[in-house]
Amino acid sequence: MTVPAQADSRRWRNVTVVREGDPRRVRWVLILFAGILAAAVPVAAYLVQQMQYVEARYQIEDLRGRLQRLEETERYLRIERATLETLPRVEEYALGELGLAHPTPRQVVVVRSSAPGRGTASSRALGEFPSPR
Repeated sequence: MTVPAQADSRRWRNVTVVREGDPRRVRWVLILFAGILAAAVPVAAYLVQQMQYVEARYQIEDLRGRLQRLEETERYLRIERATLETLPRVEEYALGELGLAHPTPRQVVVVRSSAPGRGTASSRALGEFPSPR
Protein backbone atom coordinates (compact mmCIF):
# COMPACT_ATOMS: atom_id res chain seq x y z
CA MET A 1 0.00 0.00 0.00
CA THR A 2 2.88 2.24 -0.29
CA VAL A 3 2.24 2.89 -3.92
CA PRO A 4 -0.55 5.40 -3.44
CA ALA A 5 1.64 7.36 -1.06
CA GLN A 6 4.28 7.72 -3.74
CA ALA A 7 1.70 8.91 -6.21
CA ASP A 8 0.73 11.71 -3.83
CA SER A 9 4.28 12.99 -3.69
CA ARG A 10 4.38 13.42 -7.46
CA ARG A 11 1.33 15.70 -7.66
CA TRP A 12 1.65 19.39 -8.41
CA ARG A 13 1.46 21.64 -5.46
CA ASN A 14 -0.02 24.99 -6.40
CA VAL A 15 0.83 27.77 -4.01
CA THR A 16 -1.45 30.80 -3.97
CA VAL A 17 0.03 33.59 -5.96
CA VAL A 18 0.43 36.80 -4.00
CA ARG A 19 0.63 39.76 -6.26
CA GLU A 20 2.53 42.77 -5.05
CA GLY A 21 0.82 46.15 -5.29
CA ASP A 22 2.12 48.24 -8.16
CA PRO A 23 2.72 51.81 -6.91
CA ARG A 24 2.23 53.15 -10.45
CA ARG A 25 -1.26 51.65 -10.66
CA VAL A 26 -2.27 53.10 -7.26
CA ARG A 27 -0.97 56.52 -8.33
CA TRP A 28 -2.85 56.26 -11.65
CA VAL A 29 -6.12 55.39 -9.86
CA LEU A 30 -5.66 58.35 -7.47
CA ILE A 31 -4.95 60.74 -10.35
CA LEU A 32 -8.00 59.42 -12.23
CA PHE A 33 -10.18 59.87 -9.14
CA ALA A 34 -8.86 63.42 -8.60
CA GLY A 35 -9.57 64.28 -12.26
CA ILE A 36 -13.11 62.97 -12.07
CA LEU A 37 -13.65 64.88 -8.82
CA ALA A 38 -12.23 68.07 -10.35
CA ALA A 39 -14.64 67.73 -13.30
CA ALA A 40 -17.64 66.81 -11.14
CA VAL A 41 -17.40 69.68 -8.63
CA PRO A 42 -18.23 72.50 -11.13
CA VAL A 43 -21.02 70.40 -12.66
CA ALA A 44 -22.49 69.76 -9.20
CA ALA A 45 -22.23 73.46 -8.32
CA TYR A 46 -24.02 74.37 -11.58
CA LEU A 47 -26.78 71.85 -10.89
CA VAL A 48 -27.30 73.18 -7.35
CA GLN A 49 -27.49 76.72 -8.70
CA GLN A 50 -30.01 75.68 -11.38
CA MET A 51 -32.14 73.88 -8.79
CA GLN A 52 -32.20 77.00 -6.61
CA TYR A 53 -33.10 79.13 -9.64
CA VAL A 54 -35.98 76.83 -10.60
CA GLU A 55 -37.22 76.75 -7.00
CA ALA A 56 -37.12 80.57 -6.84
CA ARG A 57 -39.09 80.78 -10.11
CA TYR A 58 -41.74 78.45 -8.70
CA GLN A 59 -42.00 80.61 -5.58
CA ILE A 60 -42.31 83.76 -7.70
CA GLU A 61 -45.08 82.21 -9.79
CA ASP A 62 -46.84 81.04 -6.63
CA LEU A 63 -46.68 84.58 -5.22
CA ARG A 64 -47.97 86.05 -8.50
CA GLY A 65 -50.93 83.68 -8.42
CA ARG A 66 -51.58 84.55 -4.80
CA LEU A 67 -51.41 88.27 -5.66
CA GLN A 68 -53.94 87.78 -8.47
CA ARG A 69 -56.30 85.92 -6.15
CA LEU A 70 -55.98 88.65 -3.52
CA GLU A 71 -56.62 91.41 -6.08
CA GLU A 72 -59.69 89.55 -7.33
CA THR A 73 -60.93 89.15 -3.76
CA GLU A 74 -60.33 92.86 -3.14
CA ARG A 75 -62.36 93.79 -6.24
CA TYR A 76 -65.17 91.50 -5.11
CA LEU A 77 -65.15 93.00 -1.61
CA ARG A 78 -65.16 96.56 -2.97
CA ILE A 79 -68.22 95.74 -5.07
CA GLU A 80 -69.86 94.06 -2.09
CA ARG A 81 -69.16 97.10 0.12
CA ALA A 82 -70.55 99.47 -2.51
CA THR A 83 -73.66 97.31 -2.74
CA LEU A 84 -74.12 97.27 1.02
CA GLU A 85 -73.59 101.04 1.32
CA THR A 86 -76.33 102.02 -1.10
CA LEU A 87 -78.99 104.16 0.56
CA PRO A 88 -81.97 101.93 -0.28
CA ARG A 89 -80.15 98.94 1.19
CA VAL A 90 -79.19 100.81 4.38
CA GLU A 91 -82.74 102.12 4.76
CA GLU A 92 -84.19 98.64 4.27
CA TYR A 93 -81.81 97.22 6.89
CA ALA A 94 -82.58 100.03 9.36
CA LEU A 95 -86.34 99.65 8.97
CA GLY A 96 -86.48 95.86 8.85
CA GLU A 97 -83.72 94.44 11.03
CA LEU A 98 -83.04 97.27 13.46
CA GLY A 99 -86.66 98.32 13.86
CA LEU A 100 -86.00 102.00 13.23
CA ALA A 101 -88.64 104.36 11.83
CA HIS A 102 -88.52 107.42 9.61
CA PRO A 103 -88.03 110.62 11.64
CA THR A 104 -90.81 113.13 11.97
CA PRO A 105 -90.18 116.62 10.65
CA ARG A 106 -89.67 117.86 14.25
CA GLN A 107 -86.86 115.32 14.80
CA VAL A 108 -84.81 116.49 11.79
CA VAL A 109 -81.83 118.70 12.71
CA VAL A 110 -79.99 120.65 10.03
CA VAL A 111 -76.29 121.06 10.72
CA ARG A 112 -74.48 123.81 8.93
CA SER A 113 -70.82 123.42 8.08
CA SER A 114 -68.23 125.70 9.65
CA ALA A 115 -65.69 125.14 6.87
CA PRO A 116 -64.63 128.27 4.94
CA GLY A 117 -66.81 128.92 1.94
CA ARG A 118 -69.51 126.66 3.27
CA GLY A 119 -71.72 129.18 5.03
CA THR A 120 -71.67 130.45 8.60
CA ALA A 121 -71.30 128.37 11.71
CA SER A 122 -74.40 127.88 13.79
CA SER A 123 -74.39 129.84 17.05
CA ARG A 124 -77.09 127.68 18.61
CA ALA A 125 -76.24 125.37 21.48
CA LEU A 126 -76.54 121.62 21.17
CA GLY A 127 -80.08 120.38 21.55
CA GLU A 128 -81.63 123.62 20.32
CA PHE A 129 -84.06 123.02 17.52
CA PRO A 130 -85.42 125.60 15.12
CA SER A 131 -88.95 126.67 15.81
CA PRO A 132 -91.48 125.23 13.40
CA ARG A 133 -92.94 127.78 11.00
